[in-house]
Amino acid sequence: YKLFWNGQKTAKNGVVIFVREPLAQEVLDIKRINSRLMGIKLRIEKQTMIIFSAYAPQTGESEEMKIDFWTAFSDTISTIPKSETILIGVDLNGHVG
Repeated sequence: YKLFWNGQKTAKNGVVIFVREPLAQEVLDIKRINSRLMGIKLRIEKQTMIIFSAYAPQTGESEEMKIDFWTAFSDTISTIPKSETILIGVDLNGHVG
């Protein structure tokens, strides 16, 4: 496996994507947007796939931080052509109940 990582040295936040070694050779691009959001572009046969890893701000974080995260997430997703497949692995820090 090959690890693609983006985060801070403070051990706060951070996102990661693991790719099995034969597929790691097919990574076309890496986008490290911020310590909570990153993506890789991967070629699988004749298809292009964008894989995102995201970590939403948890309860207790500022409203500004939450808005910044969702704005960056939305802006990034909206730039992807419809011909490319998107896969999102995300921790949305949601609450149930």
